[in-house]
Amino acid sequence: MRILGIDYGDKKIGLAFGESTARVAVPLEVIQNDGETTLSHLVERVVAEDIDRIVVGVPLPQGNHSSEQLDKTRAFIKSLAGRVSVPVFEEDESFTSVESIRLQQEFHAQADEDALAAMLITQSYIDTL
Repeated sequence: MRILGIDYGDKKIGLAFGESTARVAVPLEVIQNDGETTLSHLVERVVAEDIDRIVVGVPLPQGNHSSEQLDKTRAFIKSLAGRVSVPVFEEDESFTSVESIRLQQEFHAQADEDALAAMLITQSYIDTL
């Protein structure tokens, strides 16, 4: 199963690709969050890359996450789900930003922090399948 992983942010969105058979996720890129334009781009990408499902990281209200950001993320999920023909799932994104920074520092990961966070979200989802 082909999975598009998303780390949603107000200004930018990290993307990752996951494959459930290989049980692996890889970072892709970071795109600017331009509202409707971004949603259209994601819909086109889902079709073009034959994505079977989408997983979006949600900031559960704990630590430094506010319920306001959770509401924004869920509004994004609802908008995206209404435009695609594949299921959209939520995955807890707790500590993915901290972990992505660690990957950059300790392992010299070349991917952007937000793409790495999307990869961690996607891998976490794959690990539960």
